[in-house]
Amino acid sequence: MTENKSPLTVKIREMREEDIDGVLAIDRKIVGDNRALTYTETPTSYLGGELDVSTVAEVGGKIVGFLFGRIVDSPQGRADTALLELIGVDPDYRRRGIGSRLVQVFVESCNQKGVDSVRMMVSWYDWWLLSFLRSQGFSRGEMAEFVRLIER
Repeated sequence: MTENKSPLTVKIREMREEDIDGVLAIDRKIVGDNRALTYTETPTSYLGGELDVSTVAEVGGKIVGFLFGRIVDSPQGRADTALLELIGVDPDYRRRGIGSRLVQVFVESCNQKGVDSVRMMVSWYDWWLLSFLRSQGFSRGEMAEFVRLIER
């Protein structure tokens, strides 16, 4: 873990396809190989296109954080809702404001594109992420998830 908590020069920029290995390395550090192995195709689907808002955070040219996001159409057919799909910060760089900067840049980009709201699905058991999102101005939405398991 990084012991020196001096201010960092953090660059937030648009994610590129060549960033995927760095992003997956951070994800593996956070959750292990189980989830990262499911990303064989998913990350590239967030890259490119007019509505892309996925970003990475760099310190000294090293990727230390990422945010996968996208803009989606509302039921009215307007691209007015953004989904914050996944956010991660290298554990060695946490509590340095990097996650907050990623969210700030994401929200600013969405605002410039005319987005009215940003949403993220989160497990009620992920207390750390819930607390972080609240600190970023998010609140509980109106939707509830219902699940029916299919017996086999």
